[in-house]
Amino acid sequence: MRILMVAAEYAPLAKAGGLGDMVAALAGALAARGHEVKVVLPLYGDIDRERHGLAPCPQLPPFAVRRGDAVRRCRFWRATAAAGPDVLLLENEGLFGRAGVYGYAEAGEFADTLPRLALLAQGALTATVMLDWAPDVIHVHDAAAALAAVDLACWSRTGTPLAATRTLLTIHNLAHQSLHPRWEFPGLDLPTRLAWHPGEMEFHGGLNLMKAGILLSDRVNTVSPTYAHEVTLDEDLGCGLAGVLRDRGAAFSGILNGMDRTAWDPATDRCLPANYSARAPAGKTACRTALLRELGLEDGGPVLVSVGRLAHQKGIDLLLPLVDGLVDEGWRLAVLGTGEPALEQALRGAAAARPGRVAFAPRFDEALSRRFYAGADAFVMPSRFEPCGLAQLYALRYGTPPVVRRTGGLADTVADAAGPDGVGFVFDEATPASLGAALARAIEAWREPDRWGSLVRRGMDADHGWAAPAAAYEDLYRSLEGT
Repeated sequence: MRILMVAAEYAPLAKAGGLGDMVAALAGALAARGHEVKVVLPLYGDIDRERHGLAPCPQLPPFAVRRGDAVRRCRFWRATAAAGPDVLLLENEGLFGRAGVYGYAEAGEFADTLPRLALLAQGALTATVMLDWAPDVIHVHDAAAALAAVDLACWSRTGTPLAATRTLLTIHNLAHQSLHPRWEFPGLDLPTRLAWHPGEMEFHGGLNLMKAGILLSDRVNTVSPTYAHEVTLDEDLGCGLAGVLRDRGAAFSGILNGMDRTAWDPATDRCLPANYSARAPAGKTACRTALLRELGLEDGGPVLVSVGRLAHQKGIDLLLPLVDGLVDEGWRLAVLGTGEPALEQALRGAAAARPGRVAFAPRFDEALSRRFYAGADAFVMPSRFEPCGLAQLYALRYGTPPVVRRTGGLADTVADAAGPDGVGFVFDEATPASLGAALARAIEAWREPDRWGSLVRRGMDADHGWAAPAAAYEDLYRSLEGT
């Protein structure tokens, strides 16, 4: 099949979260299965062109596109490996030339976000025309790429080479909907009806790109079956779009994300002080010792870590009231991540109050995150909601049983230790008490080496690779034929 993916992120070129990992891994898995895969993303100003081997694409000479009153001059750069997807990066200095995927850390989303996303969509469709390459499926990822499906539905479906092309929108996080004021709508050059009730883009008097993508894509999916179920039944998790998703009926589904088991493998990971596997686990002890030394933590109890954004969604605030009790019980706690200033301040305070027992690293550092997964005894991820999550998969792969809330992809990937197939510890209520009870069960299990070893091995042996998800996406693409 010919598959075009459109996304704001693609690891390692541009990554702000798990979306970049997923798009790159799925594109690679589909290419490995024999499909012709192209990916279009912006060429952001902070992408190192030399480091990533980028070069202007000779088959796509510089071009100009008009949208509204704006004329944008663009060209494509290419990052093509010897095998794998064909990655095209859209250059426009005015909109994409600055650093950052979505905005500035201090000031939030870019003020010209809508023109940026409109250009990404228009550039992706233009590339197919310039290459004389009509994809079977255009797979758009999240609200940031949804306009490609909207443009196709409104502009390119009749009497064009893309008449038979179908679209799939994958929702990675329904909370990120790309909302804009209606006064920006004329710059999109789309039919006026979209912006006024009951138009597909209208949302409480403004514009909602996620809503438009949901309604105008041929199929919609999200990144775990449980999250797909939750967002249609729970109005809060549905973020105002639960009814819109329910109305799609069987055209909305969930496919669980995988992980790149080659890139994330403790047996070969060069970021670790020692390598290990489920059958040769000795190196994990060396990783644990090295992590304690690196973070200035004392030994004496199980090491509990958290890696990720410090946001209300991730539930780190549920952990904070428990810190003193956990330390008194014997836990050593380390957190890696940045986010909400109040949470960062609270974690700095906890580390200062409990030196040698609590550590906080306020930064994004992938190499250090790998040492966290490898050197810890347990991993905590108390998310209020989690579309899929990759951190818990990395923890399992690195032999670190996760403690997670039963929601979204966490529910789909972490079986509780109380059962025969258990790989971690699961709790239900988004409260410190419920999390604390799960951590109490975890430390009890840790104190029984044989039981803990079995738990670790089951987690490391679990196959959360991309073979099954890629096959499921193939089936979903084929189901679009004739729609």
